Amino acid sequence: LYREHDTPAILQGGEDADAVEASFNARANFEAVAGADLVRVVSCNTTGLARLLAPLQEAYGVEKARVTLVRRGGDPAQSGRGPINDILPDPVSLPSHHGPDVTTIFPDLDIDTLGLKVPATLMHTHSVNVTLESRPAASEVRDLLDDERRTFVIPEWLGLDGAGAIKELAGDAGRPRGDVWENCIWGESITVEGRDLYLFQAIHQESDVVPENVDAIRAIAGSADREESMRTTDEALGLDEPLVATDAVPEAAADD
Repeated sequence: LYREHDTPAILQGGEDADAVEASFNARANFEAVAGADLVRVVSCNTTGLARLLAPLQEAYGVEKARVTLVRRGGDPAQSGRGPINDILPDPVSLPSHHGPDVTTIFPDLDIDTLGLKVPATLMHTHSVNVTLESRPAASEVRDLLDDERRTFVIPEWLGLDGAGAIKELAGDAGRPRGDVWENCIWGESITVEGRDLYLFQAIHQESDVVPENVDAIRAIAGSADREESMRTTDEALGLDEPLVATDAVPEAAADD
């Protein structure tokens, strides 16, 4: 239909990658879709992984990535989704579809992914191990990710122990619908052993692709470069301000 009317179209991550000319992530391959007629914004999980892997690849090089994805069973309003009282390998066969999907953004990346589905509705959680080509300190990686536009490194003092706490913080911060557009990476989980990086991140499946779709429009039209587009989108959404200032130090309670 879109081709018949000579109209560019943006499809979503559930569509087959073979149905489009290119898959898209603003941080990783913004320029690759310029002038394309059919573009796919990759899924919530692939978006989260692309945002993480792009700066790691640029700064340190990536030899191999291994990710276990603990996926929510359904969104809050999807009452027909499950499991209700189970933990499911999804799929049982390896790899899960996420690894091949990531390679639509990073064609040369060596990545293995495993998926689980759990009785939760709030967010996905990723357990990430990346073998780097160099040996940065954990503090360097933390600073690198903290400087990225769409990654929020959760400071330990916030005490956010899971997706529920992150969603409450988003609501308290005035985010519409409690949306969390950025990757949420637990700062204390960032660990480097030799060339192996480990971390946990949470991905809000209902909202992390929202800014990506806006950027995809500009990328296809060639109306802005990556940095200008991401900055404009983030400012419009309020994503240019973090959920909480990560360099803030909480004041100690006054003595009675």
